[in-house]
Amino acid sequence: MELKQQIIKAAEELFKTKGLQFTMQDVAAALHISKKTIYTVYSSKETLLIDMIDDLFADIHNVKAEIAASEKSVEERIRAVIVALPEQYTAIDFRMLDALEEKYPTAASRVREHLENNWEPTIALIEEGIAAGCIRPVPINVLKQMIVASIECFLSGAKSGSGYADTLETMIDIIMNGIIVR
Repeated sequence: MELKQQIIKAAEELFKTKGLQFTMQDVAAALHISKKTIYTVYSSKETLLIDMIDDLFADIHNVKAEIAASEKSVEERIRAVIVALPEQYTAIDFRMLDALEEKYPTAASRVREHLENNWEPTIALIEEGIAAGCIRPVPINVLKQMIVASIECFLSGAKSGSGYADTLETMIDIIMNGIIVR
């Protein structure tokens, strides 16, 4: 594995336990290399965080592609794609966007960019559900904005009484089933 990937993976492991509090020295110690060596690859912690964010979202998009191609019903695929989180990330509490914004605004901007983009496969699934008659016709752009805003709110540290993954599940349940008892 090349040094850049080793650094990203070590930083991701440290993020699981320390959140944004991990340091470049922590990463160096985990890899048994000097901090100076890390700075030959990453000029700052923020550039490392940006690569970590890109890595996370690449993993999320891979999981989404697997879900979209699965044999599950269209409703199950829509539900799963919207809250897709790779297994290795389910124990992480991602509610840190406010702290990221404060200390690393470029990295926070990258998170928002990822949330706003690459919706084509999800939109295709929603359109498939509408065409099949199992999803009621809704303005997809409004639905997308609702989902993105909800996720951004949860990432900003909004306390919901449960973990991040559980909060996403609750959100998608409300979106898919509404609040009216049927």
